[in-house]
Amino acid sequence: MLTARGWWFLLIVSFILVMGAFVIPYFTTVPALLAVTLLGWFVWEYLQFHTRSNAAVSRLRQKRFVTQSGRDAPMLWANVPFQVRVQVRHDGFVTIDYALVEDRLPAGANVLAGEPSNHATVRSGEPADVAYTLLCPAPGVLRFEGVKVRVADLHGFFYRRIFLRDPIEYLVLPPLVSEESRQRADKRFNTLPPPGIHRLRRPGSGDELLDLRDYRPGDPPKMIAWKPSARKDKLITKEYENDVPVRCVLFLDTSDGVRLGPPGNTLLTRLAGVTAVVAQATAANRDLVGLTTFDDEAAHPVPPARTQTHMINVLRKLAEVSALQPGTAGVETELLTARAYPLAHELYPELMSRKTNTVPLRRLWKPLLDKWWGWLVFALVVIPPALLAWKAASVLDPDVARLPRPVNRVIVQWLAATFDFGVRTTGGLVGREPLAVRVLVFLIVWPAALLLPSVLAGLFWLLHGVTGFFGAAAQELKKRKRLAALFSLQDGAGPDAVERYVHDDAAYAERAGAFLRHHHLRCPVPLYDDQGRYRFRCEEKAEVLGSALIRAVSRARDNELYVILADLAELGPDIEPLVKACRVARARRHHVMVIVPWPADVSAPDDAPPAPEAPGAGAPRRRTAAEMAPGERQKRITKLVRDNLTRQYHESFRLTRRALAGVGATVVRANDGDAVRLVLDRLDRLRGMRSRR
Repeated sequence: MLTARGWWFLLIVSFILVMGAFVIPYFTTVPALLAVTLLGWFVWEYLQFHTRSNAAVSRLRQKRFVTQSGRDAPMLWANVPFQVRVQVRHDGFVTIDYALVEDRLPAGANVLAGEPSNHATVRSGEPADVAYTLLCPAPGVLRFEGVKVRVADLHGFFYRRIFLRDPIEYLVLPPLVSEESRQRADKRFNTLPPPGIHRLRRPGSGDELLDLRDYRPGDPPKMIAWKPSARKDKLITKEYENDVPVRCVLFLDTSDGVRLGPPGNTLLTRLAGVTAVVAQATAANRDLVGLTTFDDEAAHPVPPARTQTHMINVLRKLAEVSALQPGTAGVETELLTARAYPLAHELYPELMSRKTNTVPLRRLWKPLLDKWWGWLVFALVVIPPALLAWKAASVLDPDVARLPRPVNRVIVQWLAATFDFGVRTTGGLVGREPLAVRVLVFLIVWPAALLLPSVLAGLFWLLHGVTGFFGAAAQELKKRKRLAALFSLQDGAGPDAVERYVHDDAAYAERAGAFLRHHHLRCPVPLYDDQGRYRFRCEEKAEVLGSALIRAVSRARDNELYVILADLAELGPDIEPLVKACRVARARRHHVMVIVPWPADVSAPDDAPPAPEAPGAGAPRRRTAAEMAPGERQKRITKLVRDNLTRQYHESFRLTRRALAGVGATVVRANDGDAVRLVLDRLDRLRGMRSRR
């Protein structure tokens, strides 16, 4: 392909050639000879570049190395830098004089050092290296699509762009936490075998006294040391060594409502981070921890365990769900095309090129009969010739049925009027010309006047169809057709899939959304529907969560702790299935904690309300010109809408908290202090409430 410099060079040489060949050939031939020489040299350079690029580019290969802490990393850790090195080489017989090798950065990673691109000369057998350091601040999935290579000649006239596709995904696990800092401060280990080596018939506390401490509200009476309490004149509680582990099951919400937001900063990412810390801290206390992820369709449980392999599986599961993206239902097809088309051009340049993926001109023709009024235009085109043909047939052939009397009268009058118009028009135009000319003009004018409705309707049909070749709609159709061809090729479907994606907006939106999610490219989604209702309440997840909690209760062996990390603030009355499940869990003496994520830009629901205005402060007053400016008015409206939405969110959260607290569940916000410490304290409380066996 020609660069801008190549086009300018070709334009200037063509201008010199035209001037030398046609304007000043009699004065001097130097410009013409110079232009022909430059043009020949230009063609020779193009042939050389085309031959070399075809011979070398088709043999390019790339190899990727990802290391973390000096070792090859099949998985990565969040908040830990890692190094990426890419080698591009070819085994051909020619040399690529100039190549720009650029690695496509994955979404959700930041460059700490180095550059993801390199300008190099690629010789046969010698690799061109690209090395840089990345940091992923949040758990998820990193997807490396491949390497972009741009090849150009040394003069800058021609270039060729290819993409070496070699997609590979790396899980980014949540960071490891300090086990010592998360353990219970009062738990020490003795010389007895750890749990799992010796057989404990039932969960509970050990038999060896560890220490005496002051009584805390919530400690069971059976753990009170009555004799030391009588001597101290205050309640003293006994603690035993080597507590038998308890079980904690974490329920993580992965519905579309928590997937909204920028990569690495969604509510789901924050909940996954809290879940990872709770799971690791619980395992560090040698307790069993399980994980259940759920959305508005199904729940996926991981049974409780405490082995290292189990913990790695839990972290892998958290990394996978952290990369989930919200659905694209309700997104305009134009917005999906605007996101998907540049991505497809970047990743599949050979499949999206105009030579390979063309758009026939007939597809741009704007159909008329898709509209109901188009059939009226079609009737004007067809009916007048048909009536005239019927009239002529009935005159020439007596066996043909006659036209109805009213229609026949109109046709006769129309024939007479148009015939008279044709005679007068012909006389006015060529009245003094020979008879043959006048007859010829008459045979043109009279049929045009006779079929005037059909001619006008046909011209309107033509203009309506030609408008499809111009404007934003034509560009949108071209992009959509090329994307449809790419999707059908990836799906292994035939030409019928192309037509379905072009004409069916629902199918196209679903496939384009899947394409964007597959390549980890987020698309802005509308938060509210046409009636102003929030589209991501996902009220079905309460039913799914309630069923998952009931199943966990049915498999419980002893008193357990269920920690629900879910966005339940806006469910309102739809939370009833979860309330019933919590009531069942509390009836079996299990503990239930609900950790609700809280938006960063929303104030706490228990903050003091604003002070009331002074009497007369809210009285109507005349606004100044500055306050009536469009910008200030927009700010006031925005603040009013934000305050109303915040008030509704607070009220919905209070209702949810009241409903769950009524059945014995504890509801806290994710940013209310240390959520991990609250969970561990509840585990200690649950452990102390068990009886000694």
